[in-house]
Amino acid sequence: MRLRTIVVGWGIWLVAALFYALDYFQHTSPSVLLTPIANSMGVGVGDIVGVMAIYFPVYALSQIPAGILLDKYGPRWCLSIACMVMSLGIIAFIIDSSLVTMLIGRILIAIGSAFAFLGALKVASESLPKSVFPIAVGLTNTIGVLGGIFGQILLTALIHDMGWKGAMWLIGYIGIAFSFVIFILVRPKSYLKENKVTRSFHWRDLAAFKSINLWLIAVYAGIMVGTVVNAFSELYDVIFLQHVYHLDAYAAAGVSSMIFIGIAVGGPLHGVIARMLGSHKRWMVIANILTICIFALIVLTPHYISLTGLYLLYFFLGFFVSSMLLAFAVVDQIFPKNIHGTVLAAVNMTIGLSGALFQYLVDIASHWINGGDIKTIHNPNVFSLSFLVLLIPLIVSAVLLWMVKINTTSQNRVR
Repeated sequence: MRLRTIVVGWGIWLVAALFYALDYFQHTSPSVLLTPIANSMGVGVGDIVGVMAIYFPVYALSQIPAGILLDKYGPRWCLSIACMVMSLGIIAFIIDSSLVTMLIGRILIAIGSAFAFLGALKVASESLPKSVFPIAVGLTNTIGVLGGIFGQILLTALIHDMGWKGAMWLIGYIGIAFSFVIFILVRPKSYLKENKVTRSFHWRDLAAFKSINLWLIAVYAGIMVGTVVNAFSELYDVIFLQHVYHLDAYAAAGVSSMIFIGIAVGGPLHGVIARMLGSHKRWMVIANILTICIFALIVLTPHYISLTGLYLLYFFLGFFVSSMLLAFAVVDQIFPKNIHGTVLAAVNMTIGLSGALFQYLVDIASHWINGGDIKTIHNPNVFSLSFLVLLIPLIVSAVLLWMVKINTTSQNRVR
């Protein structure tokens, strides 16, 4: 591909990736919004949490339809409309101070968000050389994570200056404006003349869901994210660090954040490392084993790890667990381009559902072992025993990954 075409391709991808950053920002915003909204409406925080929680099942169930629409109609229309729907959902969320209206707005946000990550990958698949697709996947994830980190800082400042409603109005308007930016810049006419993309998706292409390889790689990725990120890091690791490693809240939060820094750093680097090794699967297996070893060290040997060691282990835990992003590159290799949106959606949906499943399993296990809420820490061994629920499926993920068959010389054949 000529240099101009590659530059334009990266530019188109960047616009789509920025939509994912906006999506990731609103995905993490509830942690900042819960208390201001509850105080403003005079309701309990639990009521607002209930409204916010509808996002995850709707997001997961919207993945397959989003993938099919991306394959059938392309990223330009789908992403611009999705960004508009998400932005209108943000506005609906605040236009009327009632839980019902907020619930409707949150559902619209989830439906629009379902296209963001998939759309960025679909754009990368169509606009960039196949050899750099794994790097684009990692960079997309990094941009999303950065959007969440800096977005929360920005949102906190906006709430302080404008109130939560004023801040959300501004974000909603920015999203509407960005939907027009997407429509203008994603798939410009000058690029289409040189690289015509044919929309040849047919319903018979859904036969790809019969592929054992697809579900092996999807479940592997779901276990990696669902255990380490969703169930451990997002749910319990700060409490774990406070009670097992005896850190104060500030130090525990600092150590916990290293996982996400590791994810942000590791995302794009895994594609580079896999290319150097000449095999995505080889590096994924190595990183998977290292993830299991580091997680086991953190959970099972707390008396032998210093604070500095914790920072390093958490960083490398995030770094190696982000190797699961190569699952999207493997799917890109196995399946033909015209159904990439659909099969990538299957992987992303499995990741989303796995997160909810493992959070639930750890919660059930910890309550059973502890005899009550884990935050009370009645049983000193509650964490090590509860997190075995996560260590076991991590080992299973290594077996599933080993079973995946990748044929790099036949990338247009569904297996």
